[in-house]
Amino acid sequence: MASIMTNTSAMTALQTLRRVTGDLETTQDRISTGLKVNSAKENAAYWSIATTMKADVAGFKAVKESLELGSGTTNTASVAAKSISESLTNLKQRIIAGQAQGVDKKLIQADVDQTVRLITGAANDASFNGDNLLRVTYSNDGTAKDKDVRILASLSRDDTGVVPSYIDFQRQDMRVASIVGKATIEQQTDSTNDLKASLDIKLGAPGATFIDGQNLGLKSLELNITDETGVKRAVTVDLSAINYDTDLATTQGLIETAINAAVGPEFDVAFNGDTLEFTDQDPNTDGNFRAKIDGLWMNTTESDAFGGLADLTQLDVVNNAAKSLAVIDKMIDSVISKATVIGSIENRVSVQNDFVSKLTDAMNKGIGALVDADMNEESSRLQALQVQQQLAIQALSIANQGPQNILSLFR
Repeated sequence: MASIMTNTSAMTALQTLRRVTGDLETTQDRISTGLKVNSAKENAAYWSIATTMKADVAGFKAVKESLELGSGTTNTASVAAKSISESLTNLKQRIIAGQAQGVDKKLIQADVDQTVRLITGAANDASFNGDNLLRVTYSNDGTAKDKDVRILASLSRDDTGVVPSYIDFQRQDMRVASIVGKATIEQQTDSTNDLKASLDIKLGAPGATFIDGQNLGLKSLELNITDETGVKRAVTVDLSAINYDTDLATTQGLIETAINAAVGPEFDVAFNGDTLEFTDQDPNTDGNFRAKIDGLWMNTTESDAFGGLADLTQLDVVNNAAKSLAVIDKMIDSVISKATVIGSIENRVSVQNDFVSKLTDAMNKGIGALVDADMNEESSRLQALQVQQQLAIQALSIANQGPQNILSLFR
């Protein structure tokens, strides 16, 4: 039916044009954004999943940054630990050379001291972004307060939400910091010199105030005493229960009392400034000393005062070559063990970093499969819709000519 009130053809053409225009706008939006799901109205389920996964990917970017920071820290510590291990091996060779007769032990000792300085610098410089895995700090009671290290390693999602996971390990103390100086053993026979042996223990400046009850870090003192008959006895003095008192004199007095009780009446043991001196109390009638001391060594525990390599400060090939060799051997084993821990963590961080990178790529790929537009498909659709739009405009134009055709009937 031809009608001037209702143009059915025009209405149909207009609806087609509106639909094609809408589809064209959708396609153009997908092309411009690269997304086929850009909001919840387009596909609520896919949009929700993709938005959640994008948040997780952002979280994994923070995890990767944490792992890269951890990688830098562990790499630095590993390089320093390797350098320290090699230096200790060289140090052992020098100490072995110092065991021989007829060598200039003072020259060897000077070389030993230089190597100890190198090791000290390596341990102190193993810092990345202010964090040093070869240094531990301690509380006043002697317990480590920052030994545990935690690196953010991953994130997982469960019913309660996102749960982080960590790589946990401990710092490996390789500091050479020590309040114990080099042990000095003097086998004197000159009765005018009553100093038989000494050990420097720098507890602090005279008159300094200490924290009452703070852990001192001393473990035990070892020495050998040979009497006038040639009988040698080994003496070990337990100093582990001695803590800092409120002043230097009291603290030194506690150490003197413990050592005097162990060595007996043959020696008087007392501090002269920072030097703990052993004086023969009963020389022979000819003025020579009755007893001799050797093997003097202060054992310590890791603390603020003593680093993990504090024994390096006591190495002395001139007066205590045998003990120095025994100690350096144990120290090499200790450093190898500590370096192994650092190396293991370095490898674990590297593997985890690689895993997180691959996991993030997989998640991005999954997100893309849900919401990314297929540009080949959208390009083809755009061309088809542009043709449809042109045809719909032409059809609407033809339909709008209908009333004019009706008017011609009344002419």
